[in-house]
Amino acid sequence: MRVLVIEDEEMDYRVIKRLFTTSYPDEDHEFTWIQYPDLPDVSSKLNDCDLCFIDQNLGTTTGLDLLRGAGASKLSIPVILLTGYDDEAVDEQAALNGASDYITKGDLTASFLKRSIRYSLARKENEQALSKLAFTDGLTGLDNRIKFDQSLRFSLKMTLRSGDYLALVLIDLDDFKVINDTFGHAAGDMLLVEFSRRLKKLVRQSDVVGRLGGDEFGIIINGYQKQSDIHVLMEKILSIFEDPLTYGEETFYGQGSLGVAILAPGEEPRNSSELTRAADGALYRAKSLGKNNIVYYDQKLGETIQQTASMESALTRAVENGELELYFQPKVNSQTRKLSGAEALLRWHWGSTETISPDIFIPVTERSLSILDIGKWVIEETCRKMQSWSQKGLILIPIAINISPVQLQSSTFVEHMEQTMEQYKIDPSLIELEITETALMAHVNKITDRMAAMADIGCKWVIDDFGIGHSSLSRLADLPITKIKLDQSFVQQAPTSEANQKICSIIALLAHELDVGLVAEGVETDQQIEALTLLPDDELQGFHFSKPLPVADFEKWLATDHQPAHLRT
Repeated sequence: MRVLVIEDEEMDYRVIKRLFTTSYPDEDHEFTWIQYPDLPDVSSKLNDCDLCFIDQNLGTTTGLDLLRGAGASKLSIPVILLTGYDDEAVDEQAALNGASDYITKGDLTASFLKRSIRYSLARKENEQALSKLAFTDGLTGLDNRIKFDQSLRFSLKMTLRSGDYLALVLIDLDDFKVINDTFGHAAGDMLLVEFSRRLKKLVRQSDVVGRLGGDEFGIIINGYQKQSDIHVLMEKILSIFEDPLTYGEETFYGQGSLGVAILAPGEEPRNSSELTRAADGALYRAKSLGKNNIVYYDQKLGETIQQTASMESALTRAVENGELELYFQPKVNSQTRKLSGAEALLRWHWGSTETISPDIFIPVTERSLSILDIGKWVIEETCRKMQSWSQKGLILIPIAINISPVQLQSSTFVEHMEQTMEQYKIDPSLIELEITETALMAHVNKITDRMAAMADIGCKWVIDDFGIGHSSLSRLADLPITKIKLDQSFVQQAPTSEANQKICSIIALLAHELDVGLVAEGVETDQQIEALTLLPDDELQGFHFSKPLPVADFEKWLATDHQPAHLRT
């Protein structure tokens, strides 16, 4: 055993050494004595011993000062504080600052010393076991988020001294939820454990790998002298997903997205929070691009993230500031070309800037959860407008409202819909709820019950952007769907692409066989309509008939409902 003694009195040092050798006569031991302690020297020596004795009274300093300075509470070895007299305050401070035991020199005997050492070793072993539980992910054995964040702060300090590259990598498993829902939690756990094993095997021992929660992992890469080497390593990490995973008789492939923030030598230092935000922004961008992508944080991405953060903040006040407006785009009957319905479309007027496209701000609302308040406003405003039209003597038609899966997962969604329709005296059959095919299939297991509840009330469900997602036909038949919307990309290419025309025909046939309505969106020309296979009750929507209209202009459509669309002015 390697024993370090920090003691300014040589006689006391010799007493400790003699009592120790008496207590452990059969054990090899190596003593190091520091008479005049210097904190850096003490800190380095503590890492090279198995047991340490520190005297409390060391002339110009104290044992407690050394304990605090050396971070004894984080050491893996026991430290025993010695003092010439009993002092309850010192005893308490010794425990708070990491001492394993506190001994008065007057009570020191061989048996007492042996008992103290035995107690201190056992205590430190228990502390390490508890520390492992506190800082280790129980499933994978990797560092958990708390430990990972500590390691990142330490790595940043070391990198500033070494002048090497440091990279923070955040990894999200793209298909984890699908695998978990399809094959069960045991399969999901297997995927996490196997991915952890592959990661640990790939990176160097000096790199830090952690599971940050759910299906998100992090890696801290230290000591690289060339940025190109980091890029090579990222490609290797992405290649982990190329090998299949086997669970029982099932074989499947995982996919992942990587967000990387690199701190280069000489670059203005960033704290751990800033670096994490940068890597998280890169990861979000990688996921938005699809699966199996790597995105590196740079200045341009940083500006985009900053703009998104400003947008997130502004959207939380958009309802309160009266910045939202509803437009309505008419839908017409495929045969008579008369008004058959409309879609409510949200517009946002952000401050003094021009109107922001929904394609830009809607994903931001879903990420920040402001979609919950904004979605409620859309539902309430749509019902308010419908009540107003009814009071003006206008004929009411079905109005489609776009619904996010985030809204559907809210426990208050159904209740709010019921209360709002009752408040404005709106017939539920006049409300169509649109959800995109991609969003529906990604969250179908979580939202089916609420879809059924809304259908029971009398609302209609419409699948938007149909054809570009990956619907399971067996699931589609079980859902309370009343219409599907043929994605505009197929409609617009149907006259010039035989393949797209066939796809349109197949989707139309599917809708008709399932006895659900078909809406062709994005219609711009007569040629596109002629290329479609339509039934008399199907609907058309697009600029060929009307762009989205502000309320006043849309009311003119309602007032002239009897006229076919091509006669309107």
